Amino acid sequence: MSLFHAKHAKHAKHAKSAESDEAALLTAMALMRSRDAIVGSEHMDPVPGQQPNLSPGARLMRLDDDQRAAILVAELLEGLRFEASAPPEASDSCAILWDGNVLAKIARPSLTQFRDAVEMVGNYAELRPDRIPEIEVQRAELLPFFATILPMEPSRAAAIIEMLYRGLDITTHLVMRVKLALACPRPSRFSDRVQPVIPVPAHATLPSGHATQAFCLATMLALLRDPAAPIEAGDRLYRMACRIAINRTVAGVHFPADSAAGAVLGIQIGRYLMARAGRFDHMTTGSFDGTRFVDDTPAGPVARDFHYQVLQQMVEGTDSSTAFAPVGATVPPAPLWAHLVKRAHDEWVARWS
Repeated sequence: MSLFHAKHAKHAKHAKSAESDEAALLTAMALMRSRDAIVGSEHMDPVPGQQPNLSPGARLMRLDDDQRAAILVAELLEGLRFEASAPPEASDSCAILWDGNVLAKIARPSLTQFRDAVEMVGNYAELRPDRIPEIEVQRAELLPFFATILPMEPSRAAAIIEMLYRGLDITTHLVMRVKLALACPRPSRFSDRVQPVIPVPAHATLPSGHATQAFCLATMLALLRDPAAPIEAGDRLYRMACRIAINRTVAGVHFPADSAAGAVLGIQIGRYLMARAGRFDHMTTGSFDGTRFVDDTPAGPVARDFHYQVLQQMVEGTDSSTAFAPVGATVPPAPLWAHLVKRAHDEWVARWS
């Protein structure tokens, strides 16, 4: 957006706000006058009232969107904590835990690995003319890309959409904390020839937030569709998540390793959220070791790319950088969240109606 358009949009917003305030004041004055006319100074005669007869979940759905969001995020963050390794200035690894169990542990690559991957990031710039529309839209919104795969019309899938947005909220909270601990540099820090086509975020690079969010969305939707669904890189939900992640490398703001770490973290967050709603019974612990995210060659290890085939190796356990293992504990239920997810599942079941 140009500076002129930005200023114009800002002025238009202020003008609209002023008009709204004026209308609100006029309405308030009109209501005050009408009350004076029909009530006057009559004695109040309150009704007896009654105790609430709705469950907390049902009452939750009566609240405004932002109020529900605050409650659900608070419930879902309960019981989660972080552990980071020394040194604190830039930890080698960071883990998210629930009830003493590791949800995900992410270890950063070395600076040498990041440096060696810069040329790969630069080569991705060739795709920018093709990918720039997606890159720009995905800066602000990811759901429309998944809505092209599964039916999610707002009028017929309100609970599904709300469920996914809460998943995005939780993902942001968790990935930002991991980023802060690991403090990994962006590609443009290593070379001024990367020249990203979008503003470089101020926060650290690994794990990629977009990759984490995209894989969380893919996992939630896959488990909503089928609680026993395995992760298959060929599934279009996960192919879309891969493409969204790769677009951030095309834009010049992320390394492939960032996407791989985000894939592990996003899958784990998606599983955890659906497990807390009773939609996933086989909770796992997930780990990503960035120091092992390399391709071995006769000349030694070289920087590794991230794409569908790599994802498949990661989830099937044939990649040394990644591991998913069963957890022998049950994820604590989140009743309010479960109420929303049940509504989302009901919408999915009724999608043909």
